[in-house]
Amino acid sequence: MPERRRITVVNDNPEFLALMDDLLGDGSGYEVTTIDGDLLHDIEPIRESHPHLLIIDLRLRREGIAGWDILMALRADPEMRELPTILCTGDAQGLKEHADAIAQDPRVRILNKPFHLDEADALVRELIGAPTAA
Repeated sequence: MPERRRITVVNDNPEFLALMDDLLGDGSGYEVTTIDGDLLHDIEPIRESHPHLLIIDLRLRREGIAGWDILMALRADPEMRELPTILCTGDAQGLKEHADAIAQDPRVRILNKPFHLDEADALVRELIGAPTAA
């Protein structure tokens, strides 16, 4: 039986975390870990979740570190640098600021908020394949 693909979602919005868990977890064939972005101060919780894919907001800032900073820390880490990542954001200015770096990283995709569920599903499948039957 193939290994279930693991997705880690980092966001500071509990409703968004619940939505992504409902969409991608709970019998969908993916294993989902959600992390409150307000509590994230380094990449260790992401590493510990052993993800095949990361979904993160571009800007997390209340208490935790920014999503972009997390992505840069992952790219600097030998074990995590190849992790496919979906930047899920409504921050058009932030996307513009980082457009060149995003365009040069073949492991990053953008999911603009608001989004349709089929858009999220298509990006996940593109990056890590179809879910495994539970």
